Amino acid sequence: MNRPQPTAIHDDQTHQKNLAHHFDTPGQQFDAAKLGMWTFLATEILMFGGLFCAYAVYRTNHPDIFIAGHYFLDTNMGALNTLVLIASSFTMAWAVRCAQLNKQRALVILLTLTFLGGVVFMGVKYLEYKAKWEHGLVLGNFYHPDEAYFIAHLGGGHEAAGVEDHPAEEKKPAPPPTEYVPSATRGRMIFSGTCSSCHGPDGAGLPNQGANLHEGGFVASKTDKELLTFIKLGRQSWDADSKMKLQMPGRGGNPALSDDHLKDVVVYLRELLVEDATAQDGQADQTETADAGDAAAPALTEADLALLIPRTGIQPPTQAEAGLNDTYFISHEPAGAHVPEVKPADLRMFFAIYFLLTGLHGFHVLIGMVVIAWLIVRSLKGHFGPSYFTPVDMGGLYWHLVDLIWIFVFPLLYLIH
Repeated sequence: MNRPQPTAIHDDQTHQKNLAHHFDTPGQQFDAAKLGMWTFLATEILMFGGLFCAYAVYRTNHPDIFIAGHYFLDTNMGALNTLVLIASSFTMAWAVRCAQLNKQRALVILLTLTFLGGVVFMGVKYLEYKAKWEHGLVLGNFYHPDEAYFIAHLGGGHEAAGVEDHPAEEKKPAPPPTEYVPSATRGRMIFSGTCSSCHGPDGAGLPNQGANLHEGGFVASKTDKELLTFIKLGRQSWDADSKMKLQMPGRGGNPALSDDHLKDVVVYLRELLVEDATAQDGQADQTETADAGDAAAPALTEADLALLIPRTGIQPPTQAEAGLNDTYFISHEPAGAHVPEVKPADLRMFFAIYFLLTGLHGFHVLIGMVVIAWLIVRSLKGHFGPSYFTPVDMGGLYWHLVDLIWIFVFPLLYLIH
């Protein structure tokens, strides 16, 4: 670590002028300043940590809303700001080194470049905020989304907003949707990749993780639509019906799973019950399920049929049947992208967290720019050199923290999938 070195009084009058009376040496003063700065930065991390915790809680409970919200953010602008801040961290670190080497001209130039990086960052952020303000995507009582803008970003396009891209062209009728055929084979793969971490690879459950799906009669007591809805929405640990008092996240904690994927899982769960029933009756031969058109379930006794629900003929539930009218939604895939349908009011919390995180960070960027401007003025007066560069070093530490926080904020808000 580079520290100011003590020199003779007649050799370094500047050093003596900048040495506070309660320190014996410049090195002692530098170490004290560094300890104080790191303590201050720790409190800053704690402050941002509260917002990151709020982000984690709300995204865990409402992953689809955060997926939808990120479509309203400009990834290119966010990436540009990331590159700008990384470059400004480099120039700031270089400026500290120039102060240590007494390169006064280079010190001023690099501090100025760092300041300009902050100007560019805030300029880009202004453009982003301006777009959100114009379309009503702001905080609190000011949140009044522009309906046409909202629809255009979440799968409706210009046609859904009442504006045609090519009114002169003849519209071709959309092809009728093909009926999806659920498959236990695909369901087994999805279960193994998503559900087995809690329920075990064979559905027998794991201690303090997930229930045994072979016991308790929960799966057998639900219709296909009820089971599909349960997997889609999940259940909180405090739910009165939860025997293990463990949280089950919606879609198994994997928002990338579509409704069709969940139908495959339902078919697989039915197959597990069939296997249990045939094992109890001592039936050794079981019919393998085909992938695209699964064969009928193995023959069961009347007692089995009283416990089991046929696993064939699963139909997609409507919103009303699935109980998803007001709070939840069924995903669709416009233009090949997985974009959920949400109501404008659903994204209020997403934008609240967005503005709190980016707004607090932007405020810190402004403070850093004020500090750097003050360092530029003092550098022009020749106040810094090998024996005294503490303000430049401390300002650099603060600026690096600002950049580091943005490196976390950018992917959490702009790169959600």
